[in-house]
Amino acid sequence: MSIKIESTSLKSAKGEDIELRVTKSTRLVFRPEIVTNIKKPKASIRGTFIFQKKKISGDWEDYKTFNLSRLKDSEGIKLEIKSGELYNLITKLDEYYQIYEKYGIIPGTKEFIVSDKNIAEIISQISSEPSLKESFFQSGGVDLIIDIMQLISEAKYPDVIIEKLKYLSVDSLETIHTLLGITKIYRLLELWQVNIDNADEEFWQKFFKKHPWVISQVFSYPVVLFKDKAYIGGKSISNKGGNIIDFLYKNRLTDNLILVEIKTPTTKLLSKEYRNNIYSVSTDLSGAINQILNYKDCFQKEYNQLTSNTSSTSELFNPKCLLIVGNQKKEIINKNLRRSFELYRSEMKSVEIITFDELFEKVKFIVNMFQESREDDFISP
Repeated sequence: MSIKIESTSLKSAKGEDIELRVTKSTRLVFRPEIVTNIKKPKASIRGTFIFQKKKISGDWEDYKTFNLSRLKDSEGIKLEIKSGELYNLITKLDEYYQIYEKYGIIPGTKEFIVSDKNIAEIISQISSEPSLKESFFQSGGVDLIIDIMQLISEAKYPDVIIEKLKYLSVDSLETIHTLLGITKIYRLLELWQVNIDNADEEFWQKFFKKHPWVISQVFSYPVVLFKDKAYIGGKSISNKGGNIIDFLYKNRLTDNLILVEIKTPTTKLLSKEYRNNIYSVSTDLSGAINQILNYKDCFQKEYNQLTSNTSSTSELFNPKCLLIVGNQKKEIINKNLRRSFELYRSEMKSVEIITFDELFEKVKFIVNMFQESREDDFISP
């Protein structure tokens, strides 16, 4: 729950209507106002009771005001406030008093999140007693943590959260970072399972652009995404036929570029049997290999010209080519198919071929490694 306050001057601010009573066509509200009271600083709230009626549009409008000075002898106005309504009003006004006491009048519009007074005390008790910690997690406390993290992710004022996080120890921050990292990897693996038959090449290009570290797991040296959808030459004199590679990665240490081409998990790897349990590669696979080799050839020939007017820190020393294609686990279902595929790709010196399922197996390995590391941390020496 939140309270929105908007300043009306340096010494005043209006709050939101506090709904006390409501029917289908009428309602009674209290409209609070925070003020700076020099004579009585604690007396910082004033306001007005307003009786409203609902318009056809569904909006509320105030009833016409009545001048009390026009009352005649023996006449009066009676406004009854029921016990529940009065309790609601006092509770809400107390929140306004607390806001003024802590923040004063803040220029502009400010939204405050209202929490139970006992929450801080309860969390403090849980943190200090190991038995309560165990009970907290066993009784659904993790769901509460997830809700809190969702609120944090939606925070409009992250500076306040960052300021509080500074008080966490380095070990605590590393633990949270690790848990969030594992969660992120799990989500990627779930996304892979859902899209295992997704034949949309554009989907996978967007996926790897958003998560470039997944491809970086293929290499034994540190790499970073350099450019996606990169033009690498090949246009004719008529300005046609340009080559666009899906991704360019760069070795962090040598600056040498790496060409990465993405197909889909549904792209066929092998064709029909050639003879004696030997299978030919599919036209899609051979075509993809020739495509990336053509990209490499053009890029090498035109690299100096393409980078002559840029401040690029990259180099091009016989660049490595990576092709991500197909699903070996789904297509290579027997020993003969596996032998044909492995014999073929092991002879590919200029192009490294990795299938989608192999790539995500590497991601799964990272999850297992993290989990084993966390389990070791909890084992007593």
